[in-house]
Amino acid sequence: MSGNEALRGDAPGGRAGFVAGMPPAARRRVRGVALGWAGVALAEAAAYLALALAIRDSLPVFPVIALAAVAMVTTVVVSRAGYLSGARLAGDLYGEMGRALARAKLSWFTAANRAVVTTAAGRSVPTFMGVPAHLLQTLVLSLLVPVALVVAVAIVGGTAMAGLALLLLSAALVAQLVAQRFLAAADASRHAAEGQATAATLELVERLELLRTAAGRARALERAAQAWRAGEAALSKTNRAAAPATLISQLASVLPIAGVLVALGVTGGFEHPALALALIVLVGRASAPIDDLALVGIALAEVRAHTEAYRQVVGAPALPVYAGEPASATPVPGSVEVRRVSHAPALADISFRVPSGERALIVGPSGSGKSTLLGLVLRFDDAEQGEVLLGGVHVRTLPQGELAKQIAYVPQEPVVFTGTLAENLRIGRPSASDEELREAALAARLGDVLERDPRGLGQDVGSHGQRLSGGERQRVAIARALVSVAPVLVLDEATSALDEPTEQMIAEEIVRREKTLLVVTHRRPEIWQPHQVINLGEPIVSARDRG
Repeated sequence: MSGNEALRGDAPGGRAGFVAGMPPAARRRVRGVALGWAGVALAEAAAYLALALAIRDSLPVFPVIALAAVAMVTTVVVSRAGYLSGARLAGDLYGEMGRALARAKLSWFTAANRAVVTTAAGRSVPTFMGVPAHLLQTLVLSLLVPVALVVAVAIVGGTAMAGLALLLLSAALVAQLVAQRFLAAADASRHAAEGQATAATLELVERLELLRTAAGRARALERAAQAWRAGEAALSKTNRAAAPATLISQLASVLPIAGVLVALGVTGGFEHPALALALIVLVGRASAPIDDLALVGIALAEVRAHTEAYRQVVGAPALPVYAGEPASATPVPGSVEVRRVSHAPALADISFRVPSGERALIVGPSGSGKSTLLGLVLRFDDAEQGEVLLGGVHVRTLPQGELAKQIAYVPQEPVVFTGTLAENLRIGRPSASDEELREAALAARLGDVLERDPRGLGQDVGSHGQRLSGGERQRVAIARALVSVAPVLVLDEATSALDEPTEQMIAEEIVRREKTLLVVTHRRPEIWQPHQVINLGEPIVSARDRG
């Protein structure tokens, strides 16, 4: 793949290039800076042509100095513009990533894809920031300066010498491109290994407690260490490939000037020393960028790999808007209805209706699809077949903000963010007052947490809630759901870490609030006083039927 393909257009195999995958504003910025570097290349070539003519014809040096000054000023201006464009480019790319992640299916966020997001946000975008000021400078100057100086050689020494210079520069370029392809092939395995190492590191950090208790301190690192070793081996392979590539680069860089010296010696060109010197200056400058092409090859391989990671994130599958009903429809608060829903691998032709203010218990053996069913109600994904309605309206038609107002969700593994207790409780309802936060916290039996720190709601819960126990984190998640005042509450093993008396009191508090309730639990189902039991794989049983 050529440098232009990697940055501008479509790469082989139909993959969009770096610029093609950018937001429109970012594309304009990069292309504008590229044109600026093209201007720099032409200004520099003009200065060298003036220098060569001055040497050949013993002309005054003032025009040369003036053109050199123009080239230097242009370089500074374009370089500053490149740095500014890089900063703005990062904002554009992060914004596009944010929009893609906001609309992506939550079911897309597997461990592997979370690692890709981490790579794209932490490494890809910062790498792209350097493209306008650094990579484009090297790439554009390396390509345009030699071409422009070949024209200068034709003006100074004739078309025959220009043809020889073009042939020598082309041979050097071909040799360099061969080295780049060899290096890119080795570098591809490095990026794949880096992605696996990132995923293994995330797994280690997120599951360290389990790995230590199950495998011990030493063996807990085995899975991650294996991925790290693979990354180290891939990097060593890339380094080994870089050695011959660098050698080829050095040989290619001296080929043009050596060839011209031989040609001048054979043809008697040194009988006109001023002309010979002028040609050597031009060809020497034209061949200098060949040295930079090795770095361009490495940088382009890096950009290609990061472009693929970025494109995976911004191309994450989004939940489509269902065209069967107007997207502006507003649900009647409370009721949840599932009509003949099927979703591989577990759910097949599931139907039920939970009226507003009633409670449903969802049961079934492990793997029967309980969490999958809740995810469809919450629209983490869309059912392969069937319909899910909230308040009589298809969940597909609801904007994400409206859906969040209607449903509060508490997962088995609660999410607690770094910050204060109040900040965590206000996530679902930023306008909630301190009194409302306190009332929800007490309802979730967080009174002991409030009392043990004089800052109360303002206390710091630590990095991802590390200052809280597992049961306290679950209670924080429950309190957050109560603060949201959503009419529908979905609990997926939300009290699994609580002792029975605390679970009983929280269940009584939630039942008293008369919310529409969907509960998955393997503990005491009776404390939730369900109106119906949705047994996946069996007929739905209502409280009236049991009576």
